[in-house]
Amino acid sequence: MWINVKTAIAAVAVAASALVSAQTDSAAALRQTPAGAAEQLSWSSMVCAGTPFVCNRLDAKGLLFAEPGQSKIVLISHGSQGVDARMFDYVKSLREAGLAALVIDHWTPRGVGSTHDDYVAAAAKGATELNEAFDSLAAADLLRAKGFTKIGSIGESQGGAAAILLVQKWVHEFADRNMTRLYAKTFKTQPLDAVVGMYGYCGFRNANRDGYVGTPFLFITGEVDDETPSRYCERYVPYMNGRGGNAKIVVLEGEGHSFDAPYKRQRNNFGPHYAKCDILIEGSTVRELNSGQTMAGTDSAPMFAKCKSTIYHSGYWKDRFVAVPHWVDFFKQNLGG
Repeated sequence: MWINVKTAIAAVAVAASALVSAQTDSAAALRQTPAGAAEQLSWSSMVCAGTPFVCNRLDAKGLLFAEPGQSKIVLISHGSQGVDARMFDYVKSLREAGLAALVIDHWTPRGVGSTHDDYVAAAAKGATELNEAFDSLAAADLLRAKGFTKIGSIGESQGGAAAILLVQKWVHEFADRNMTRLYAKTFKTQPLDAVVGMYGYCGFRNANRDGYVGTPFLFITGEVDDETPSRYCERYVPYMNGRGGNAKIVVLEGEGHSFDAPYKRQRNNFGPHYAKCDILIEGSTVRELNSGQTMAGTDSAPMFAKCKSTIYHSGYWKDRFVAVPHWVDFFKQNLGG
């Protein structure tokens, strides 16, 4: 058989170039992390900000840690600081339990690094608990399309407060309505299968609209938390369960805020923060229960401005991983290991 050598060499060169290109594209889709290689995902979400809310399209971002054939996964939502080392610690614990994980970066797509220096300024860009919930609900929709049949979520601090919103009926309805409008395609929230909220803020209740789906929910809080006090979450459990929820709580003795952070307990002086705020909206009145102050209407922002504080402590005390057995067992029970 006669072969044109030049043609053959050119064909080999093209094939080699295509192989290198494919390998490069594959590498570009992966990212090395402290928990191993992860697939970089993007999905359709939204960013809602302003008063009243204005919602726009947003490409959400995350890192997927999954083995072929896995069908059970846990979403991971960060706190005010953004993605840090503890997210990858969560991934390691989940993988040891046979569960896949998706670390969601809620802030970077919204142009925010952290929120704890000024929550109000961050909220103007959509860096809020509510928007974290939107990212997670939209991610769950994507993951079901990828074949995952059991989906849980764990959030810490601000992500722990977002966890509460994940099981709020009004949040599901809001997401369905606005995602459908923005993308001209029907979006229908399916409740998650298990949710964990760690040291999230529980000091805000709106009796006019709060109602919960029956997703198994676990609060994990620190006994001496002086940023997001445990006592608010202890009271929130019966409040949630009385409105359709399915919650329970673990209070860790001697632990404070961010008990699993990658740094030792420290004193912080920045904010504002809302440990002194215990706010209830009921009827046409906003009440701050610690001070007894009341305001007419249903806008809580002026009341939060009155009770804000700055000093609090965060970081691990003795064992950074003290909560891991609690939430791993919870996911095993509700998702299967």
